[in-house]
Amino acid sequence: MKTITKFSVLVLLILVFLGCNSETSLQKYYVEKQKDNDFISLDIPSSLLSKKENSLTIDQKETLNSIKKMNLLALQNKIENIDVYEEEKEKVTAILSDEKYKTLMKFGTNTMGATLKFTGEEDAIDELIVFASDDSKGFALIRVIGDHMEPSKIIQLMEGVNEQNFDFSFLKNMESVLY
Repeated sequence: MKTITKFSVLVLLILVFLGCNSETSLQKYYVEKQKDNDFISLDIPSSLLSKKENSLTIDQKETLNSIKKMNLLALQNKIENIDVYEEEKEKVTAILSDEKYKTLMKFGTNTMGATLKFTGEEDAIDELIVFASDDSKGFALIRVIGDHMEPSKIIQLMEGVNEQNFDFSFLKNMESVLY
């Protein structure tokens, strides 16, 4: 009986140690930085984006319905926070280097660029991540969370992005904070 008890305790300890993963996930990073005054944070449900009367195609509307929400996290690069900017940019880069984030596209130069990554399958994305940085301005991390989003349909949806179809009024307040 003592052997079973010792074995049970050992298994429980192993499970506890495995559960205490010290790796920071993108979700954990977002939650931590939402409380940080250096960061600008915005959570947008997809229902706030689309106007009632719009000219989206049926496919574009279906794609929009596959999106649950968007999270935006931004950090300005100012003289007083250059060290913080560099440190946080490295943290995000390290998180996104995890193999669970698959690269969709990369572009840019040494001082500015963007990376698009995703989780899920290539034809059924669950999360689309955009990490854009400009060393003279700062970086933005955008997560588009949905169910089985299709990249080709997201591109079609982006073609329909204009003020007639989408309400971007919430971004007007953000513009004054960023610049």
